[in-house]
Amino acid sequence: MSCSYADGLSPYLNKGKLGLPEIPDRPEDVSYKINTLANWIKNSKHAVVHTGAGCSTSAGIPDFRGPKGVWTLESKGQKPDTNISFDLAIPTPAHMILKNFLEVGLIKHIVTQNIDGLHLRSGVRRVQLSELHGNMFVAKCSYCERYIALPDSLPTVGQKEIGKDCPILKSGGRRCRGKLHDTLLDWEDNLPALELLTAETQSK
Repeated sequence: MSCSYADGLSPYLNKGKLGLPEIPDRPEDVSYKINTLANWIKNSKHAVVHTGAGCSTSAGIPDFRGPKGVWTLESKGQKPDTNISFDLAIPTPAHMILKNFLEVGLIKHIVTQNIDGLHLRSGVRRVQLSELHGNMFVAKCSYCERYIALPDSLPTVGQKEIGKDCPILKSGGRRCRGKLHDTLLDWEDNLPALELLTAETQSK
């Protein structure tokens, strides 16, 4: 659950502005913005979409700083009412639309801060995605540095050992000696270099 992920982070006092109100647009403003965005995408040569927690809230995964966000409620000693397990979450219409946009060439790449893995579950190809904060279902070997997709969500946060050996077989059938670590960033961790470079290159 996203609360469990938040609980796994190191203590950190300054979590930014919390609980800012959500102000809905008037219907006519929504129509105008949709048409404007559609024209921008249609006329662009290389559109890149950046996604954050709001993309997954309709999947039952709460955001962090919204009116009912994890950290907003935490500051009041509360927990979100809606908090689905990462293992049970399914891609939202927003995830599926972005996947379709990639397939028809309307957008070229997605850069996300989300760790829920829903972009990949929607069918987005790994080369079309930069996951800047890690993925709840992807571990990394400490020895061969291969990334390993796992069927269940990771038990740790902060690039820690998850208690599993690397399953990669080397030449001769010898198993890699590495240990698997989660790919989820803690507060002070650097962004993954390759993911960041790809995101910057695609966004220029």
